[in-house]
Amino acid sequence: MSGENDYSIRYPRRVLLRRALRPLGRIALRLLTRTQVQGRANLPARGPLILVGNHVALMEVVLMVLLAPWEIEVIGTGDIPMDPRYAWIVRLWGFLPVDRGNARRHEMQLPLDVLRQKGVVGIFPEGGIWSPVLKRAHTGVAWLSYHSGAPVLPIGYGGMEGALGAVLALKRPRLTMNIGHPLPPVRADLPGLSRKQALGAAATRIMDQIAALIPEGERRASQRIQDERFDCILELGAAEASLQATDLQHAAGAGRFFHTPVLLDVMARNMRLPVQPLLQVGRPQATAELRAALEHALAFLDDHPHFLSYRFGYAAAAEMDAGLRQLQLRLSEAAGHERQVRLRPLRRYRLAGTGELRVEEPGDRHRL
Repeated sequence: MSGENDYSIRYPRRVLLRRALRPLGRIALRLLTRTQVQGRANLPARGPLILVGNHVALMEVVLMVLLAPWEIEVIGTGDIPMDPRYAWIVRLWGFLPVDRGNARRHEMQLPLDVLRQKGVVGIFPEGGIWSPVLKRAHTGVAWLSYHSGAPVLPIGYGGMEGALGAVLALKRPRLTMNIGHPLPPVRADLPGLSRKQALGAAATRIMDQIAALIPEGERRASQRIQDERFDCILELGAAEASLQATDLQHAAGAGRFFHTPVLLDVMARNMRLPVQPLLQVGRPQATAELRAALEHALAFLDDHPHFLSYRFGYAAAAEMDAGLRQLQLRLSEAAGHERQVRLRPLRRYRLAGTGELRVEEPGDRHRL
């Protein structure tokens, strides 16, 4: 039988601090939001337990930590600095850092040891908040459940997009937390499947259970986009009046990058990189300024090789990287004689049901 000294982390921890913060947080949540919780009867009496939910903003973490009846250890990003706007509160509470896309055994040992002490771990299988629509599940939750023997409790959150801003503006947003039934521990000894395939299938099933708990209106909105395609038009000229389009072989990859604004937000806000010109595409800019900003972005991607592949998969990440590097080449070729540039990333998609075609540039956001 293992003793407490055999674990890489002790559970529970920061007990006095967290027991002081949680009542204050619940009062603030009651005053600043209109939160509805359904399915409390599905909460098990004790751990080990893995809580999972959809993730588009910070508020899901807040609700999970404050409204669940146990001390929760939440898994969070360890590969990049936290957003400085709320990093202080995250550090105060504490979390389990994991290098997303390159998780090392000792990092995964932390949540595993929490579960082996009959603790509760919170994890968001989508792995980040780079898109408001449902994303594919990563296998970390399935791996943890398989190795710990812990059941999984799915939660569907609603009203989260823009909720933090509404809270700060005292608008009392309506938030929803729907708690599902516990799922049995994941098995990986399934006939006809390798362990990797079994864990991937389990992660997908868990994500399906989460999706079923998301309020219907939000779930349907995330499913209304069909035939999504990206493009990127690069216009060069000596002056604004002389701008002309140039061909980009990997235009789809570049367009997808610029239509995922959280990627550049991380570089600008979390990493404090001078990439502001990349946040202002769509209008004429100085070629040298855009080129310099792009070089900083590419240097960041070189230093963080899993930053794109973790979020989009290897094929899409490779296309995005190729698109950005082709942009860099075109801007380098134009340096000196093409003094103005306009970059126009485009996103095209159709609405399910009506077939309506929509075209967006960064900054556009049509209602679904």
